Amino acid sequence: MYKLLIAVLMVVALSSSASGGTLFVGLEGSTPPVHSSDLAGFPSVTWESHYSFDVSGAAATPDGELYLCNDSFTTELYGATLEETPTHLSTISEDMHALAYGRSTLYGFSNYASTKGIYSIDPATGQATLVVDTYTGTGFRFFGLGYNPVDDLLYGYTEYGDSGLYSINIDTGEMLKVADTIPASNGQGRGLAVGDNTVYLTATRGDDGIPYFAYDLAQGAGGDWVGFTNPYPAYHSTGGAAWIPSQSGVDEADTPATRMLLGASPNPFNPSTSIRMSMKQAGPVELTVYSIGGRKVVTLHEGRAEAGLREVTWDGRDHTGREVASGIYQVRMSSGGRTESMKLVLLR
Repeated sequence: MYKLLIAVLMVVALSSSASGGTLFVGLEGSTPPVHSSDLAGFPSVTWESHYSFDVSGAAATPDGELYLCNDSFTTELYGATLEETPTHLSTISEDMHALAYGRSTLYGFSNYASTKGIYSIDPATGQATLVVDTYTGTGFRFFGLGYNPVDDLLYGYTEYGDSGLYSINIDTGEMLKVADTIPASNGQGRGLAVGDNTVYLTATRGDDGIPYFAYDLAQGAGGDWVGFTNPYPAYHSTGGAAWIPSQSGVDEADTPATRMLLGASPNPFNPSTSIRMSMKQAGPVELTVYSIGGRKVVTLHEGRAEAGLREVTWDGRDHTGREVASGIYQVRMSSGGRTESMKLVLLR
């Protein structure tokens, strides 16, 4: 009953956020058409067909531009939109099996480089530079990759090592498991996109009737995947996906360059996490942690803060110094008439 309730709540939450953008899906093999959906009516969605193009990795910029890549061993990079067919940009110096875009940077996962991991890519030249070694000591291969501006983390899905969905800190390389494998026939997944704080993932060789899944990141770690009831396609082996933000719904305050709350690391955490905040100009700031039910737990900062970047640590204790229980908490930052919030997950 509990699992069913969580799934129902996820469907409601995802349906209400579906207007925030468009999910793009491309497949690899025999030049199939790419598809998109605004996710209206989730989990029963309508797919729109576009141009035919092989896609092994996909990513979208905040202004709706697409990066697409294909070919094995030697990876070609293309630029496109939903309506404009791809134009060749460069040959990437390392092979890429997945793409993500965040912090004004194009990222990709390379499975055949001398160091398997996540690379930053210069689209103009194709030069790839290692950012995170994901394989050494873990065996993780993130053929599905996406960026979440809500918490400033990459998310990847690995079929190797301890398989499942992971958050990836771009700065520290820390990788934390968020969810177990998707409930598909073999648990394998690629074609990952992140939008509206939700991960969307295609199942590979997913001829079990539900080859597309969504995971609401607001659940924190250990939540439930929700399957699309009319997924596209019925069968495939590889491909790429991207989340294209709604241009009419883009608020400058929600972009990484202008947000006050930039993220927290690690998250989920135990026993402490560092919360990153940014001030355009000096002024009064209140940074407070609340329980998921709205009860004030502890105030981490109250008073003036100088302009620039700053990190504030929460040690998982309340205002009396007592350790709080595992669960989902909300940190809120208020300054200059603006309030921003983000979720923190404590796992003891």
